[in-house]
Amino acid sequence: MEILVVKADPEADFDSYCGRFVKYISPERRERVERMRSERDRIISVLAELTVRLRIMQETGMKNEEISFDYGEHGKPFLHGRDDFQFSFSHASGYVAFVCGSRSVGVDIERNDREKEKIASKHFTENEYEAIYTRKEKTFAEIWTAKEAYVKYLGTGLSKGLNTFDVLEDSTGCRFVSFDIPGGYTATVCLDTDDEVTCRVITADEVFEQYN
Repeated sequence: MEILVVKADPEADFDSYCGRFVKYISPERRERVERMRSERDRIISVLAELTVRLRIMQETGMKNEEISFDYGEHGKPFLHGRDDFQFSFSHASGYVAFVCGSRSVGVDIERNDREKEKIASKHFTENEYEAIYTRKEKTFAEIWTAKEAYVKYLGTGLSKGLNTFDVLEDSTGCRFVSFDIPGGYTATVCLDTDDEVTCRVITADEVFEQYN
């Protein structure tokens, strides 16, 4: 299993950077992008769907026009008609992370310099909090991304309180594998198999080239 991390230029001009690729994403996503005021948000939103579609095409052999999505009760996307293909994606600032497999998966990417102790005291279990600030076994970003990845794996989103489970205990039935991403980010995948996990970082231009 591979986490694909795509690095964009969030300061680029939307139209010249990725405007010509909007035609490849869904009408629903195009409408959302048009309503966004931030150039950076528009770029990342387009790049996220382009990345998802590219990996689906590469893994399944489907054509872009054959791809459509269904959504779970809490918004988790699924590839229409393909229960054997599960995926998850996340984005933060100028990065998009994607992972896929035959079983449910979850992925999250976050900056390492986010506000820490206030979030941890509210959303982490006592054990998780102590692992960061007392035992120094884990970083804040490792636990935060693991918790986000787990609720994406479940498909519950934030409807499941982040302090109601502990990613350091076996009760989740999942594994969490984290990677340091250049630029000061952490990406974590949640999976329920023993598959080896790797991580590859590419640029947005490498995604755009596949649509030219």
